[in-house]
Amino acid sequence: MSLLALCRWIQGTQSSTMLRESTWGFTILGALHVLGIAWFGGAVLIPAMRVWKRIGLAWMLLTGALLFWLEPLKCYNSISFRVKVLLLLLFVPAAFVPPKLARVLALTLWAAVILASQGIAFF
Repeated sequence: MSLLALCRWIQGTQSSTMLRESTWGFTILGALHVLGIAWFGGAVLIPAMRVWKRIGLAWMLLTGALLFWLEPLKCYNSISFRVKVLLLLLFVPAAFVPPKLARVLALTLWAAVILASQGIAFF
């Protein structure tokens, strides 16, 4: 099954349609996603908050997956979404640099991810 076929299948599921057509589904998920971003970003700044950072990351990934579930075809066709995913993948090698540099890289990458995310709505 191709990625496009998978996105079409997700788009056609009852849960995707229900969330997409609900009045508050996207708005609430978007707000919860931003909360996770802030939670994770704040925890990155304070090294002693490792557990909070993991919770924020898990929260962000869960709400991000649900946002993708709402509009998988839009995401599939969005250049901004592809840039966002590429930037997220850059976090893997960034985890293997010295801690101070890792914090700077993480914050820079998060800023870029947030900017790319805004493009999903427009491009």
